[in-house]
Amino acid sequence: MGNIDKRKLMDAIIASSGGKIDSGALNKAAESGDTSALMGALSEEDRKKLSAALSDKKSLEAALNSEQAKAILKAFLKGGKN
Repeated sequence: MGNIDKRKLMDAIIASSGGKIDSGALNKAAESGDTSALMGALSEEDRKKLSAALSDKKSLEAALNSEQAKAILKAFLKGGKN
């Protein structure tokens, strides 16, 4: 799918979080590979939802292979342009 503009991707993640994800926490997670700071930036309810989604391999694979996920990734790769 080509090169991903990591800055655009991170900006899109932050923007789509509705203020729930702190840019510092996201940068730290991206640089260190440690997502605990990022998870700590989420509410308890959001952490539970994310953990549940990530722990169910079958559901995660289905979500990542969905047309919606493909469209989101395509939009990120294009920089939000149609």
